[in-house]
Amino acid sequence: MTEQPIRKDIKTRGGGFKTSLRLCRPRIELLTALAWFLFTVNAAADPQSDRVDRIKAAFVLNIARFVSWPPEAFESKDEQLLLCLYRSNPIHQAVDLIQGEMVSGRHVSITRVDSLNENDSCHILLIAHNELRSYLKEARFGPTIPLLTIADLTESDSLLHAGSDIMISLVRDDTRIGFEINLNRSRQAGLKMSSQLLKLATIVDEAP
Repeated sequence: MTEQPIRKDIKTRGGGFKTSLRLCRPRIELLTALAWFLFTVNAAADPQSDRVDRIKAAFVLNIARFVSWPPEAFESKDEQLLLCLYRSNPIHQAVDLIQGEMVSGRHVSITRVDSLNENDSCHILLIAHNELRSYLKEARFGPTIPLLTIADLTESDSLLHAGSDIMISLVRDDTRIGFEINLNRSRQAGLKMSSQLLKLATIVDEAP
């Protein structure tokens, strides 16, 4: 059984990167691709570059493919998986790589929301580092719902902690991009994450 195709960057012999064709990959190969991004991608270039944005988009897409939402998160079997950009878009034009892709048999649709009052239909909420304070302030008063929250902290020079309301944080480790998972928060929201995904992440605030 195969997942739908994705795009990813391929390292060339000369050390550069190019975008591959859209290839069909088995689920285990998606995990391998995610590990490849985690351990071998050099992100020392301009953080606003298209290449780094594509890497972030690949992280978001592949992570979502290893997360399971409870049945009540969807009104019908044909409902799309809605990825919401909280107030701004941290991955810029690379968001087009996610639009229309398949996650758990559902097409990904993308929209922008200005507040958590508009997120009732969202399944994923992508938060830029400069919007994190606003999100955390709003999240204190919001209910616990099966919403996968992903914060892009790769461009932040501050030590601002994402807090217990962020499930996954994209982070920079020297010149590489990795991710942290708040496993306790994901369980509270009723989301299940693959053990294979957890092996590649740094786990924070794990429930006893």
